[in-house]
Amino acid sequence: MDNKILKEFLRDKELKNQEFVFGIIVNIILLYIVNSVMNWNLSFITESFRGLIPLFNVVIAANLIANAALIIYRKQWLWTFTQIILSALGYLMVSSLYSVFPFTFRNIYVFYSVKFALLVAMVVMAVAVFLHGLKFVLKFILKVKP
Repeated sequence: MDNKILKEFLRDKELKNQEFVFGIIVNIILLYIVNSVMNWNLSFITESFRGLIPLFNVVIAANLIANAALIIYRKQWLWTFTQIILSALGYLMVSSLYSVFPFTFRNIYVFYSVKFALLVAMVVMAVAVFLHGLKFVLKFILKVKP
């Protein structure tokens, strides 16, 4: 593997508190939306969405905990490890959303566009799990130096 590519892959991410604070704010808003959306009587959200709410809450809570932990304990290994966990949970959430698909769209193009977007999101999250896992193993377990 080219040393330049490996060096860039293993490069430390600059950890900024404002990113973690923003993440906490966004996740609190998402928590409110996910737990309130069934009361909004949106015509395109079916009753089966209610069964996904506990999973969404777990994923959002994990994001909140990870962001709070990274504000307190700002270490590269922890950031990389949390990215593995959060990407895996995100994959689980999106794949559940895809399989249950609690939406009814009248327009067939919207229906298939949303299904396709969920598939793309699953692929991206699976790749993220793999790459963050590879980085964690190379950098923090095997201590590879580029």
